[in-house]
Amino acid sequence: MKVLELQEHLSKLDPESDVLCYSEDEILLFGKQGFILFDILAVNSADSKWLRLEDGTPYLKFEHGPDSVAIAILEITSDF
Repeated sequence: MKVLELQEHLSKLDPESDVLCYSEDEILLFGKQGFILFDILAVNSADSKWLRLEDGTPYLKFEHGPDSVAIAILEITSDF
């Protein structure tokens, strides 16, 4: 999702609402959980390079260079 798309979606909501993230990704779940909640700690931007680890896991290399791009980053936590 691009920043503009996120802004458009959020602009339709009550600006006083809390914002949480959740995932149903089985790799993140423990036991019989149906989903896991995350709270947003910070919103930042960083120059990075997209890549995949040897096992196929998506990853970012934070660096400034000819192959890097600026991305928006939401720092999240499941401890809130």
